[in-house]
Amino acid sequence: MNSNLLNPLDNMPVCDVAMGNVSLLRLDRTGGPAPGNKAFKLRENLAQAQRLGVSRLVSFGGAWSNHLHALAAVGRDEGLETVGIVRGEAVLNESAMLRDARSWGMQLVHVSRAEYQQRNECEYLQQIKDRFAPCLVIPEGGANAEGARGCMVIAGLVKDVAPQTGRIVLSVGTGTTLAGIAAGLGSGYEVVGISALKGAGDLERRVTQALVDCGKTDVAQWRILHDYHCGGFARSNTALRDFMLEFENVHGVPLEPVYTGKMLFALHQLLQCGEWDCTTPVLAIHTGGLQGRRGYSWLSSA
Repeated sequence: MNSNLLNPLDNMPVCDVAMGNVSLLRLDRTGGPAPGNKAFKLRENLAQAQRLGVSRLVSFGGAWSNHLHALAAVGRDEGLETVGIVRGEAVLNESAMLRDARSWGMQLVHVSRAEYQQRNECEYLQQIKDRFAPCLVIPEGGANAEGARGCMVIAGLVKDVAPQTGRIVLSVGTGTTLAGIAAGLGSGYEVVGISALKGAGDLERRVTQALVDCGKTDVAQWRILHDYHCGGFARSNTALRDFMLEFENVHGVPLEPVYTGKMLFALHQLLQCGEWDCTTPVLAIHTGGLQGRRGYSWLSSA
């Protein structure tokens, strides 16, 4: 299966720049109804639930959350109860993601944006635990020590499909996936994260803490680039849209504009300006999340 995950790009130019030195690790091909990095983040959380003897999982996300989508899918497949605390009041025409989650058995609990802001506060989390007890509460995005350790498995895939490639690039939301991959790869690799958020000045701190939580001291060199958010989380601009549409047309790889689209756009820009050598091999990680394409009218449905 792993050989199917490696997708080398050819030298056909995208927006006048060839990306033939880039290969994709296609986590979107890892199978199941919600393939991608989110399933890896959930692995150790599921193991933790089993150790605790609980069969109800509770977590947080927005109306297009890849994390809640994956949690609902895994819950259905594993016979677990799932509860999604959803940011924002319920609307008549709910998102396709929420329809999927509901159809897979997830209980959706809509809360105000003000209440949602409390999702990381100890007192509020205790209220959630008491309300849905017995349960395991997983942070938004799977951003905990278990999530990072689960993503160490992705490092094994990197070594398997592209053992000679030293530079790894991926999109960053919470930093959990980056931390797991850096911990799993060890020294000799460079991991470059492309932040999908505007003004996320705490990402480096969060990655550093996640690496500590992984218990690894021999980790890959890593850094995060913050200038390719294209307006902020889940936002897009004309340059990103033009790039994504041409990339999909040239290479036949579906993208979404929240994470992987921005990551490849950043890589394209770095090659175009000459900051990165177009002959140096790069492995870019496609983290999935293609269900989110359905939220953008300028993209075809996933």
